[in-house]
Amino acid sequence: MEGRRDFIRIICIIVMAVFVAGCGKNLLEKLQEWDLVYISDSTGWGVAEKYAENIRRDTGKIVRVKDYATGGLPAIKVLEILSSDPEDMENDDQFKSLRSDIAEAEVIVFFANPRGDPSKGGAHGGMEDCIRAAKPPDDCTLELYESYTRNLEAVYALIFALRDGKPTIIRALDLYNPLISIHRERNMEIECTSCQEIFNTAIQQAAGAFNIPLISVYNAFNGPDHDEDPREKGFIGPDGIHASEKGKQVIADLLSGAGYGPVEP
Repeated sequence: MEGRRDFIRIICIIVMAVFVAGCGKNLLEKLQEWDLVYISDSTGWGVAEKYAENIRRDTGKIVRVKDYATGGLPAIKVLEILSSDPEDMENDDQFKSLRSDIAEAEVIVFFANPRGDPSKGGAHGGMEDCIRAAKPPDDCTLELYESYTRNLEAVYALIFALRDGKPTIIRALDLYNPLISIHRERNMEIECTSCQEIFNTAIQQAAGAFNIPLISVYNAFNGPDHDEDPREKGFIGPDGIHASEKGKQVIADLLSGAGYGPVEP
């Protein structure tokens, strides 16, 4: 009898989750306007408006873009901003409205890098050695990124708190490798590819803790085996690091391809 009650309880939970998700989607569909908040470091420069244009095409919504793609943006800073009173951010006008913008955003995209003070959850070395210094990492394990993952999870928790139960389309992004040919030339491809996969796994774990879809820019840019050069595909711009206009459109199309269903954490 107890087993039957447990079974019925599980079925009820599943049915309720489906019902809530369906209600959330219906509420979003009824809105004529959506706000899009795009939070990223420089790897997301120029993507927000392309994604917004896709949303307009696909849904017919009016989309207001709040683009917070900022060079070098670490997860630590995003967490500090969302944990702060806006009145205490007198010297940081760029992010002063981030909390209120998130509270009103039907669509949110998030990526931030792991840099920063290790005592606050920043990570030194690892993937950063491969991308910024083009040298093999001294150390690269999931343990290296444990604090980074916790920071990402804390950001997601604050985002959901700010949204206060309103249906929200949230998407996470991972990171591509623009330097794979250089890594290959320097006989460090194996180490750096392994490290990048570990780093992106840390991002995936944080997103998965909240049922947030992870959009794999890494797979699209570097191929499913992570051995393709995105420069050869035209995905990387003249600086050799950041996405070209073509690459930005690829990221926007990946986001659109994930659909517009709200996340139920």
